[in-house]
Amino acid sequence: MDFPAARRPDGVRVGFGSLETVPAPGTRTEYYSAGDTTWEPMTGSSFPFGEIMVGTPHAYAPGERRAENWYDGVLAPTAPRDDAGKPVLVAERQGNLIGFANAMWGDNTHHAVPGSFGDIGNLSLSRDGEVLDRSSWPFGVFEVPAEAGTYTLEQNTMKIGSKVWARSTSVNSVWKFTSKLDESVYSQGIPILFPRYDLPEDGLKTLAATDGQHIGLTATGHAGYSPAALTSAKLSYSYDGGTTWTEARVSQQGDGWTATVNHADATGKQVTLKTELTDADGNSVTQTVVRAYDVR
Repeated sequence: MDFPAARRPDGVRVGFGSLETVPAPGTRTEYYSAGDTTWEPMTGSSFPFGEIMVGTPHAYAPGERRAENWYDGVLAPTAPRDDAGKPVLVAERQGNLIGFANAMWGDNTHHAVPGSFGDIGNLSLSRDGEVLDRSSWPFGVFEVPAEAGTYTLEQNTMKIGSKVWARSTSVNSVWKFTSKLDESVYSQGIPILFPRYDLPEDGLKTLAATDGQHIGLTATGHAGYSPAALTSAKLSYSYDGGTTWTEARVSQQGDGWTATVNHADATGKQVTLKTELTDADGNSVTQTVVRAYDVR
């Protein structure tokens, strides 16, 4: 479903919505009026259980052409983006409070607003191995001690009720970082890493049943923290929902890493991924995505 909107310089905003279904995957060509009208692309997988995936607003010049991929990579939590396409603040410490609120779903360039009924989750914060508090929502604010400590923030996100969402059915993300009170600043960004995946996928988010396929691994941050260079990366994959794992071979190329997966004789298998990333500042994330993709 498409939910585009148009915004004029004087603040007037008009939305266009339709509950008509369209085939996916697919390629489409859209035409926009050039000028000072800003166009806001939005699309969703279903209604009312579907998320609304949001693109960066854009005003077109005459003759301008652009191309975008939607729902690419592994769908997983990320930082929302502002009107300029920059990540916003999702995790911070104010005094003895740590708060967290991200986007539950995102592809490699867009973030999603949760669906009305189908997007659920929870959140917990631990310090030095002891659980401080839990939230029945995938966001929350937690009271913490002033002294330095090692923190573990764990989020679970799930999609329920949808008849069309068949990938990334649930995601578990575990972030580890250190924090202490700094009375000289009002807001301290929390160092959160969001794994991003470059898949050799087709439009149905499947990989071929062959060996030697490469998955690119990088990390993005948010307005409160830009990840340092990744110093280690691991990727494991499972055909039984995480009961047993196969560790992929990884190699480093510049600031990114590449994992090699072998799917020969795995036609029809559903693949769960577990990714472990650590940056040069010592911050880390372990993310498990159930049914990240299928093997065709």
